[in-house]
Amino acid sequence: MLNDDDVAMRVREIMVEALDLRLDPADIDAGVSLYSPVIQLDSLNLLQLLLAVEAEFGGHIEDEDVMEADLETVGDVVDLVRRHVGTLRTETAA
Repeated sequence: MLNDDDVAMRVREIMVEALDLRLDPADIDAGVSLYSPVIQLDSLNLLQLLLAVEAEFGGHIEDEDVMEADLETVGDVVDLVRRHVGTLRTETAA
């Protein structure tokens, strides 16, 4: 069972992989803007990131949940995933 810190680190690792960032996941602060020169998130990258998260944790995050999350920072993505990890794992087990 993953704790919150494990989820946060795994999300950062997924970000580095999915977005082809040249960063150490441990160096990505929760307050970094997704639209900063460091991350440079766009709609296509967001889709790739969410698909990678869903593949890692299983299940699906609804589009409405993504829109309501108002993703601005790395921490926002981590929080979104944390809220859905139990749901994602439950969907996979079912």
